[in-house]
Amino acid sequence: MFSRSFPAVPLDKVNDEYDYIIVGGGTAGCVIANRLTAHTVHKKATVLVLELGGAYNEWPTTVPLLSQHMKHDPEAKRSSYWDSLPLKHGNGRSIELVSGKSLGGSSSINALLYTRGVPAEFNAWAAAGRKGWHYDDLQPYFMKSEHDLDQDPRHPPDFHGVSGEWRNRSHSTHFWGHSASIVKAASTMGVPYVEDLNSPLHPPHGCAKMHFIIDDQGKRSSTFTAFLSRDVAESRKDYLHICTFAQVQKIVTNKVSGEIVAEGVSVQAANGSGPSRFIRARREVILCSGAISSPHILLLRFVCLLTFLALSALKISFSGIGSAQQLSEHKIPLVKDLTGVGAHLQDHVGVPLGYHIPMQDSIAKFQLRPWTILVELFKYLFFGWGLFLNPVVELCIFIQTRLFDDGMKYMYPTPKDCDASLPENLPDIELMSIAWGDPVDCQPAKMGGFSFLIALLRPTSTGSVTLASSDPTAKPLVDLNYLATEQDMATLRKAIKFTRHLSSHVVAQGYPMLERNAPTSNKDEDLDVFIRRVSMTTSHYTSTCRMAPEAEGGVVDDELCVHGIRGLRVADASIFPNILGTHLMAPTVAVAEKCADMINATHLDRFVTAS
Repeated sequence: MFSRSFPAVPLDKVNDEYDYIIVGGGTAGCVIANRLTAHTVHKKATVLVLELGGAYNEWPTTVPLLSQHMKHDPEAKRSSYWDSLPLKHGNGRSIELVSGKSLGGSSSINALLYTRGVPAEFNAWAAAGRKGWHYDDLQPYFMKSEHDLDQDPRHPPDFHGVSGEWRNRSHSTHFWGHSASIVKAASTMGVPYVEDLNSPLHPPHGCAKMHFIIDDQGKRSSTFTAFLSRDVAESRKDYLHICTFAQVQKIVTNKVSGEIVAEGVSVQAANGSGPSRFIRARREVILCSGAISSPHILLLRFVCLLTFLALSALKISFSGIGSAQQLSEHKIPLVKDLTGVGAHLQDHVGVPLGYHIPMQDSIAKFQLRPWTILVELFKYLFFGWGLFLNPVVELCIFIQTRLFDDGMKYMYPTPKDCDASLPENLPDIELMSIAWGDPVDCQPAKMGGFSFLIALLRPTSTGSVTLASSDPTAKPLVDLNYLATEQDMATLRKAIKFTRHLSSHVVAQGYPMLERNAPTSNKDEDLDVFIRRVSMTTSHYTSTCRMAPEAEGGVVDDELCVHGIRGLRVADASIFPNILGTHLMAPTVAVAEKCADMINATHLDRFVTAS
């Protein structure tokens, strides 16, 4: 097992201080750790990565189909779980939330979808005043990490990278039989087919095959395997230490000449054994724990006697960074009043519509006829293709509902509507085709399960992450606050109508697709009942440590530095000013790349001087 031989440093062997401490070895943390230790001059810098989970690279974790998180893991080996607060606008249901808990984070368990988002996503950030965050600023960072296996490495386009560590590719043909029919049906409704979803030149709407983080060996290319592999860890072990199964309890701060400074972190073994340790950061602490855990860590102040005795002479205080009112409720002394910490939580609300389709086009075939798995395993192992190479999502459709007629039957864009650089043209709905359904629903016996999953890309409802207690082992309270605005409901109603028309066109072409879980009618009241009953998470949590001015509820500035705290940055999806209308993994890696460059620019001269 890879975790036994990976050169992780036990917590009791970790040094007392490092130049940089990265809290979270997930999607962003692996990238930053690589970049801070890759510079030829910066090798004098020492870096510690603290990861709550382990380092896993057993064979199933590398296989595209098997490595995806598709059901609850009772052992929670590679995943963290939270139960949301009951949905006030979703029939009082609590939704289970999941995030990666291992090196590579969610890039190790997600659906492998590599999508950047159209340029307008980031141009909207720049238009709101985020200096250095225009798409033109970020494209080099997308390209830096990327190794697009679809491109000719001798003549790549100007917007794709072919020499980065992180592999992605599309599949040359459709694996699932329904995909071609869906593409044709979308075209019938005026939705064009897009050849390259990650090109900045295509319109902001379209139907496209997906790009996946799959390498040339047919294996998942997580940010762990791409940026922080065993070879990287071994070759840099003198100045890069990776400590797994370590729970950071709080950010330790100090006041220096009236300025609040991040001094380091307090950390304990994830299983609670052994004492807490204080580890000093000479330069910076970089928080990369995700949109639920990053604000949780900022808010915490857990008093540990051993730590207190060790640090009392230094006059050091603890996290206490967040809303003064919330911290006061939990008797946590205030370090910095930032009301935006944990606020503005956003997610792409999902609404699934279920169908019966031919058994051969559904994963249900392999669930109900397990002997067929052996054939697919043979194809994958010896020829590098087949079911095991294919994630469950093969196609997506991005639309702007405002461009359709009232019945959502046909799209009528103008030339201006096709400009992907304009924020007013951003898509508000994504539709994913998913060749999966619970086998218990696959009746009659010759039909398989299938879903169209609608994702609300521009939610106006926002939730929050708040403290349940001052104990760092207590899970935070997550209020998703889905469907709180009429605008969100209206957009989802339109999306359902679009989806039903799309499926009717698929059927009209001769492909059998029968509704099995859908609204009773297209009346608003019936659509609303259905939406509130089935709405779900897509695990795209963002914006709880927003990049915005402090006066506007921001937590970090344009350099990703926490307002009012020197030596503390946040670099993960929590910093997005607003949720992006795309899958979030590739933009998160671009944020990490840019953050590493900003850190290097801030501190590199010190290492040059010292050399």
